Amino acid sequence: MDFPWTEAATLVRMPAAQKDDEGNELLFEGSLLLMAQKVRAMKPLERRHLKISLPDRIVRPHTFKDGSLAALIDDIPVVG
Repeated sequence: MDFPWTEAATLVRMPAAQKDDEGNELLFEGSLLLMAQKVRAMKPLERRHLKISLPDRIVRPHTFKDGSLAALIDDIPVVG
């Protein structure tokens, strides 16, 4: 999949039980690539309840979490 690596993104931790975005904790802001690299550097247990959002994106995907977050991390481009 072709991910928009340079687009602005936010890394957010969501509470385990929530109905809306009110309880979300903003962890980092930066490019999608930088946010994916931050998640990849975390231990698997630390990744629970995380999502990466693309707030300015008009077309899908707007958010990566669970399986789509794992796919995003697997597709991080290799430099070199």
